[in-house]
Amino acid sequence: MPRAHWLIIAIGVALMLFASLTPDQRGPATVSLLPETDPGESGVALGEPDLLLEGAVITQFRRDGSLQYRLHAESIAHYPGIEQTLLTEPRLLLDQGSGAPWELSAKSGRILGRSGLLRTGTETERSEQVQLDDNVLIHRQRGEQRFINLSTSSLTLYPEHEYAQTDRPVIIDTEAGRTTAANLKADLARGRILLAAAGDVRVHTTITPEHLP
Repeated sequence: MPRAHWLIIAIGVALMLFASLTPDQRGPATVSLLPETDPGESGVALGEPDLLLEGAVITQFRRDGSLQYRLHAESIAHYPGIEQTLLTEPRLLLDQGSGAPWELSAKSGRILGRSGLLRTGTETERSEQVQLDDNVLIHRQRGEQRFINLSTSSLTLYPEHEYAQTDRPVIIDTEAGRTTAANLKADLARGRILLAAAGDVRVHTTITPEHLP
């Protein structure tokens, strides 16, 4: 059976639990007004959201019960007419089991409920596609002094597959130095990052003095 829309199910359950509480028991999730147009789609009319949360935390678990990812957002609004969920200041944590998690953040984002195809072998799977925009940051602390920080202006993430890509310029900082590139494809589950050049933009790495041979 194909998996249902993870975010909408999670929000729906949260709303049902929230509605069952008394006013004194209810937490920070509140309803507020959002713009009726989406600036990311050149002012396309969104209509009324059917689900709206503020101060939301959505958690997704793997089949074995372990944490897969956790999404924090200042606000989450789902618009059924365009099959999109808009996020304000999203922060996403991708759990790596025994390894350090990946932490992603941005000023805004959107979840495209039925778009985005991810090929695995000879099969084509439908996957949740999260678009992060404006000051996108990715961080992973790999040890006391080992880290990786990635910044770009826009990033497409497939949370269930822990895969990300962008065709925008990227900057990657580590304890060893800085690398810049024209675009990026990242298998976050395996810690593999593919950087590429485009046009006059080359993959360029600057090594910090203490790491020079």
